[in-house]
Amino acid sequence: MDLPDKTRADLGWDLLLEELAKRAHSVRGAALARALSAIEDIGALRARHDEVREARAFRDTANPLPLGGIRDIDEALKRAAKGGALDGGSLRDVASTLKAAQAVRKHLTGQHKAPRLLGRAVLLSELREVSEPIDSAFEGEGAGLDPNGQPRLTDQASQALGPLRRRALKIREELERTLNAQLDASHIAPHLQDRFFTQRDDRFVLPIRVDARSQVRGIVHGTSQSGQTVFIEPENVVDLNNRLKLAELEVADEERRILQQLSGAVQDALPQISVNIEILSTIDLIDAAAHLSSDLRAEPPEFFDTGAEDCQIDLRHARHPLMALAFAAENRRVVPNDIRVGFGRGLVISGPNAGGKTVALKTTGLLVLMAEAGLHIPAQEGSRLPRFSAIRSDVGDDQSLERNLSTFSAHILHLREFLATATPGVLVLLDEVAVGTDPQEGAALAQAVLEALADRGATVVLTTHYDRLKALPATDRRFENASVGFDVDRLSPTYQLHLGVPGASGAITVAQRLGLDGKVCARSADLVGEKLGLERLLEGLEIERQRMAKARDDMKQATSAAEASRIAAEEDRERAKEELIEARRGAHDEAVESLRRARLELDESRTVLRRRGKEVTPATLKISKDEISRAAEKVAQLAPSPDEPEGRAPEAGELRVGIDVWVERVRQVGRVISLSGKKVEVQVGALKLRATADELRIPDRGHSKEVAPISNSRRRGHNGFDLDAPPAAEMRGGFAVLNVRGERVDVALGMVEKFLDDTLRSGQEAVHIIHGHGTGALRDAIRRELSSFPGVTEIRPATKSEGGDGTTVISFK
Repeated sequence: MDLPDKTRADLGWDLLLEELAKRAHSVRGAALARALSAIEDIGALRARHDEVREARAFRDTANPLPLGGIRDIDEALKRAAKGGALDGGSLRDVASTLKAAQAVRKHLTGQHKAPRLLGRAVLLSELREVSEPIDSAFEGEGAGLDPNGQPRLTDQASQALGPLRRRALKIREELERTLNAQLDASHIAPHLQDRFFTQRDDRFVLPIRVDARSQVRGIVHGTSQSGQTVFIEPENVVDLNNRLKLAELEVADEERRILQQLSGAVQDALPQISVNIEILSTIDLIDAAAHLSSDLRAEPPEFFDTGAEDCQIDLRHARHPLMALAFAAENRRVVPNDIRVGFGRGLVISGPNAGGKTVALKTTGLLVLMAEAGLHIPAQEGSRLPRFSAIRSDVGDDQSLERNLSTFSAHILHLREFLATATPGVLVLLDEVAVGTDPQEGAALAQAVLEALADRGATVVLTTHYDRLKALPATDRRFENASVGFDVDRLSPTYQLHLGVPGASGAITVAQRLGLDGKVCARSADLVGEKLGLERLLEGLEIERQRMAKARDDMKQATSAAEASRIAAEEDRERAKEELIEARRGAHDEAVESLRRARLELDESRTVLRRRGKEVTPATLKISKDEISRAAEKVAQLAPSPDEPEGRAPEAGELRVGIDVWVERVRQVGRVISLSGKKVEVQVGALKLRATADELRIPDRGHSKEVAPISNSRRRGHNGFDLDAPPAAEMRGGFAVLNVRGERVDVALGMVEKFLDDTLRSGQEAVHIIHGHGTGALRDAIRRELSSFPGVTEIRPATKSEGGDGTTVISFK
């Protein structure tokens, strides 16, 4: 993107990049932040936004990327590349950086939520063969430094270093014992300046008075600054000093050899280390962008495809990033604004001074720059932007005495450049366009420039006080108005941007409210004349807009309250309905239980009487059928309303194969599979049954239910007890079937008799009793007992297709 230095300064882009650099962990990462620019390729741009999103996800879960160990090792790598030995501090910085690479790779490996960052991390070389020897060669952090201020090598850094150090230490201790003895010697003690020994030129010496220097035999190594003391190496310690010097030189040689060896490993791995540095610096930049995104509560923008018809700057609840950071430190809040301007169109922002016009202008430019550079923007999710090839701005007073330029002249030079370079894809930001000259001529010139920029396809955002420019959107549909609010009662700007309406400057009103002499204000109004009428019109529009906004807010609150009341009433109604249903279910369950007990008593009585050979009459039963009927009626009255669809009787010719129908007999929705005269065959789940048209209904649209398999033809109550048929009853080929296989004879007979009673009431023509073969006792008992059952006209074994001799078919009148 073409971004002139003036535009960088106008928008504060370098200030924002400095905020980004502060959040980097490494010198290189901070340098990349300060040099950040637009990413031209749209795929790479979207990938960068995704990477920042992934890094922020780690931060938001208190699990940020481990980048703290990256050090600035550029100079160390240059020295290693030339074969030079690195000092201990440089080697430890290299090891720390390599460990950071290892930590980042480990952090991201196996993370499915950060695929793009993982793609970078897998390219990092761990190089443990370089970092681990360096770590083990030096003492830990805080263990102290060597005399040169460098980290100290451990005695185990090589096989030779420890013994050499111990030998040197032993010689030093012997030398110190000898010197301590000299301090008390009779031929030396009287001549000492002080009772101590010290070092000069890496040799241990004694401080002797200058007047007694001839009394002590040895080598002179200098005098004190006062000249009163001579430092003499006694002749009896010269050999010890020589031995110590040689031992220390051997230690130093071994330490240099170790550092050279470690540096050689760094030199050998230089290509991989350089790649690691590049990758870590980029990840550091991405993490800094994620940190900034978190601090700004920013979101990644969306980008319009080139040539999209609705292409526009669409910033939702946008905030100026630098103001947002500054205000956050003071616990203050930036007023968010919606900013919309079509691609290749213009937005004219008007309103009072200090009302936020320039802030809105700069916010637009900064957020476009951030988005183009791969940074998240402080705006609401769903904000969308076009791609721009250049940004031009003219903000502030560019007067130059050195160049003999007035404010107006400086503005004209900028406008000339903008017109020369304006093309589709160029964003032009103009603050108080064409000011500094006669207002009428300036306004006319400004309008001509804006029209020319629009003709060239540039996108323009400008601020103005010119009425001519405020009226431009009314005659040129390429432009739209916007205004910043000002609370006249409180004499303070609202900083709220209102799209679609121009704003009044309100200078005289504000001056009057601030206490300027009333006569002066009145004279100002007279001088303004017609212009004041327009100002008052705009002020009136602003007041009306505020009134409507308040009314809209009040309506929203009232609507929310009404909706809350409606929801509460609906919940109360549903609770009451559930309580009523539960109460009916409880009463129904009690009635069903009573009916079940009555039926059991009736079945037991029938079974016992038949066994004794007695005739079953109402007089011989413990409970009468009338009592059972009354109990059944009570159950029916208390039963919950059946769940069935609304429907109607089928009209003539309406029944046809494939349509859904409600079958009253089984209280289910089925599908017609065949028609034969007045009989209709219906499939209800796995069950097929025959019915007449009178037994069927056509469900209303939207009430048809999924056809469910039916295991029997009875309806059950809430507690699972039968309401219409005995246990184990089902439908087969249109006939009711009772399966009593495995039951005792007396129990089976009771079940069969109850089944026949219910079947006779339902109008069935025949039933099937499945008893199986077994010993034949159950089969014979059923056929014998039922031969005299009222209403039975025929008892016969089932045909082979009906189940064979293991089934008995019973026909009724």
